Amino acid sequence: MKLVSVRSHATRTIALRRGPLLLIAAIFFGVGIPLFLWHQVGFAIYAASGFSWVHTNGTVTGSHATDVPTIQFTMRDGSPMAFKEDYFMMCHRSFCFVRYFDPGQIVPVVYDPDAPTRAYIYDWALFSNTIEWFVMGSIFLLFVLLFLGVRVPLNLSVRLGRGPNA
Repeated sequence: MKLVSVRSHATRTIALRRGPLLLIAAIFFGVGIPLFLWHQVGFAIYAASGFSWVHTNGTVTGSHATDVPTIQFTMRDGSPMAFKEDYFMMCHRSFCFVRYFDPGQIVPVVYDPDAPTRAYIYDWALFSNTIEWFVMGSIFLLFVLLFLGVRVPLNLSVRLGRGPNA
């Protein structure tokens, strides 16, 4: 009958090391990510309030196939609205594939009824950019917590072996 027991109840503090690597990381995480989040705040607004946005269909306008389509749709009150979506830019920095749109193509659209100029093609690119916004926001929050020196407790208990009845 062998019984192995390992226990550790240590609290580990992550210490910040000063140096050029920390400076580069601080600039990237402390400046780059907040600028990205500010520039792409529309996706966070959609994620927070998109359940109340209006779904409709829009028509691609233009003279040739493009990845930067102009979409025209009709709002609830019957007035026409148009927006341009840079699909290449949306998919270039996110994990979606660039689509090309043909003139006259019908696409699903979602728009904010309070600000109808805030509209998107309702497909995977919208969701991937919204997910990306929250992932980057989480990374920034984690960086802030680590930069402020928040202690991370580590409690580890492992018990291996056979019990007394084996």
